Amino acid sequence: MANSIQAQTISPRKIGSPWPSWELLDFQPKSLKHNQIYGLDQFRGRVTLVALLATWCPYCQRQIEKMEQLQKELSINKFEVNFAVINIQSGKDSQDEFISRCSFPLFQDTKEIDAFSKHQGGKDDFYIYNERGELTDYFPFLDERNSDLTNPQGYENIKQSLLKSPYKTKLTANTAIKITIEGVEGRTYDIQYSEDLGQNKSWKTLKKITLESDTAEIIDMTTAESRKQRFYRTVEAP
Repeated sequence: MANSIQAQTISPRKIGSPWPSWELLDFQPKSLKHNQIYGLDQFRGRVTLVALLATWCPYCQRQIEKMEQLQKELSINKFEVNFAVINIQSGKDSQDEFISRCSFPLFQDTKEIDAFSKHQGGKDDFYIYNERGELTDYFPFLDERNSDLTNPQGYENIKQSLLKSPYKTKLTANTAIKITIEGVEGRTYDIQYSEDLGQNKSWKTLKKITLESDTAEIIDMTTAESRKQRFYRTVEAP
């Protein structure tokens, strides 16, 4: 109950907060989930950019085109990012203005769901989330940081923020040799150790693990046999 209350009170614009829970219709025919109702949880496991836009807005139409360009540019450089747009309620009758300009999912907001309010945002705001669905950056419209994708500086600001967003796996070990992994659900990691205290450590695999949630714990039963201090690290498996 305490965790539930805390999740509800954290501002969706605060860095580290989870993305809002909503489900809307995807009206993009090029999307794999076209005409289905779903939410951001379907994007978990990959950095995600969410934009609040309006199909009837010429400025937003230009942003959509640049988002398509940016997504393709990042993909060419082997950095896959989910892009998603929530169309304002009043834009329902002009959806074609976006459909023809991009290929990523487009969600139609409704009075009943009101995803704009769930994000506590306004038209032309950008939200960037890591693979765990945690907010890593927020660009409100007309903020001191340029977020206009048609402007070279704004384009670079959003691009660099996306490149900095991937979750950095954390590994901690306590005196009982319990190792805690903070990673991304569904990913596979090699848990490695070294008993070399020098700079050129010789790493050995302790265990390979696929996370069933964002956090996992393992016990290193072999350290008692060696009676030596160990260093640990994680290496993401292909």
